[in-house]
Amino acid sequence: MDVVLQRLQELEEKVRATLAELTQARGEREALLAKVATLQNDVRSREQEMATLRSERDREASEMTRLRAEREEIRSKVEGMLGEIARLEAAVQGAGA
Repeated sequence: MDVVLQRLQELEEKVRATLAELTQARGEREALLAKVATLQNDVRSREQEMATLRSERDREASEMTRLRAEREEIRSKVEGMLGEIARLEAAVQGAGA
């Protein structure tokens, strides 16, 4: 009878140890699931940030293209005005001579 009680106590200890391990594993699992959720939120946040940055980059590229076109337009107008001034000066000098 003593042997049976001893075996039952050993078995009970093993069951308790297994339950403790199971409880610990569940706690670790919950912690890992929380970490995964946090990391997934970080990834989503970074993806949104990247989309915003891409949009901003595209907008700035459009603005740069517009400004370059505007600069060329102004340059050609200034060159035209300078040419007209040169013609007027030549006409004035020709009329004065």
